Amino acid sequence: MGETVAAPVRRVRTQDQAAAVVGRIGAAQVQLSRLKASLDVAVAQANLAYETAAAPLRTAIAADTELLRGYFDANRASLLSGTKKSVALSTGTMGVKKTTAKLVVADADTLLTLLEEDRKLRRFIRTKSEVDRAALLAEPKVAVTIPGVSIEGGDDAFFVKPLTVSAA
Repeated sequence: MGETVAAPVRRVRTQDQAAAVVGRIGAAQVQLSRLKASLDVAVAQANLAYETAAAPLRTAIAADTELLRGYFDANRASLLSGTKKSVALSTGTMGVKKTTAKLVVADADTLLTLLEEDRKLRRFIRTKSEVDRAALLAEPKVAVTIPGVSIEGGDDAFFVKPLTVSAA
């Protein structure tokens, strides 16, 4: 990978020079791809090493947490007084906390129909109004006459696409 990149042409004057520049871009893109692949391999190896080292620690933490949970549940009345939900130990704290409530809906369409049919339950339906950006872009001449609306981009963008050869 010790390839050197040729000195850039200050100004392209001929089609041959343009072809050479596109070729350089293609070669640089291949080098970038190789570097990225090398990085991906290194990251995968580091992740594997981490997971291998972390697995027994996670297992030990889970087992010790279950040990503490058993002790806590068996002695909750003596450990917690009044409205306390935790107990301080010399090495840390253990206790209980309220989990976040989670709504589970078996069939959203059926629920929506049910809510729409019952006047008292309609308050549980949310109606959302938002700007239809796609419609505004579809009619740009009208859109730009609306205060606060402008359309950016939509211009020709220059691109370079070197020929690529599969590394396989």
